[in-house]
Amino acid sequence: MADENLYTFENPDYKKTYWHTCSHVLAQAMKRLHPEVKLAIGPAIENGFYYDFDTPEPFSETQLAELEAEMRKICKEKLKLERFELPRAEAVKFMEEREEPYKVELINDLPEDATISFYKQGEFTDLCAGPHLDSTGRIKGNGIKLTACNAAYWRGDSNRETLQRIYGIAFPKKEQLDEYLAKIEEAKRRDHRKLGKELGLFMMAEEGPRLPLLPAQGHGAEEHPAGVLESVP
Repeated sequence: MADENLYTFENPDYKKTYWHTCSHVLAQAMKRLHPEVKLAIGPAIENGFYYDFDTPEPFSETQLAELEAEMRKICKEKLKLERFELPRAEAVKFMEEREEPYKVELINDLPEDATISFYKQGEFTDLCAGPHLDSTGRIKGNGIKLTACNAAYWRGDSNRETLQRIYGIAFPKKEQLDEYLAKIEEAKRRDHRKLGKELGLFMMAEEGPRLPLLPAQGHGAEEHPAGVLESVP
């Protein structure tokens, strides 16, 4: 790969690192606005990132917008990310003092010979193997979008706690974000039309404007179960 593409989304490793750092910025924003919320995990994924939080209620669109605004503020602060390591006992104490039980559990489950590393940015510190960008200033604040909030079982176990998983996407340029969101909306429109035809909810008029027409009778949508939980890897 050419050197000029090392620090662009043409480099899959850089893109993953960028999104991973975005997840930490999301967690930092959460702790600023909702300090009572407990942190679980926050990886980069194929299309963006997510972070799981222990909170009694799902987050509203208004709250997601507030988190986005705080994330943009953190990006403007250009906080340096600093990695450090701690022995197991000190690492456990570090997270116990911060009342982060999920982090304590993760530390205790690490192999005996594991390196236990943390990343600090400003007042925020998270348990993490990395890697990360060197500064929150590397992230384009207006290129961030939080896209959804769904329920997820802690560690994929239906007998464990139900967490709230916030998904996000981010790009180095706002134009890239706008293009991505436009494609997602277009895909949703196509899927809606296709699904509606398959379920018999409407049919397309063959003449005149291409508008959906409700069938006269005999077709109804069956109720689908809501709130299907997603498993944490």
